[in-house]
Amino acid sequence: MAQRFDDWEKDDKGHLKVWPMLAFTTALFGTDKVGLRLEIGTQQPKPGEPVPALQLVLDPAQVRQLGEALAEAEARLADARFTNLATSRPGNA
Repeated sequence: MAQRFDDWEKDDKGHLKVWPMLAFTTALFGTDKVGLRLEIGTQQPKPGEPVPALQLVLDPAQVRQLGEALAEAEARLADARFTNLATSRPGNA
């Protein structure tokens, strides 16, 4: 599992550099592409400030793969929460 993050950007201590997602939007580009804008940051920007964002263009196969990967991740989170609740002691849930 450690190899899963080998290509990820890390800080000088070896911790993964990740940002909270503030918002996302999608758009159709013609009939064969989807735009995806991911706004990131540790807090909402003040009015008039630029919003750091990554803007991507995806083909239908990539949209499907991303959707499936996100659905799988959500299911794994739900399972982990359920497992945690099921194994916690009474009063600790």
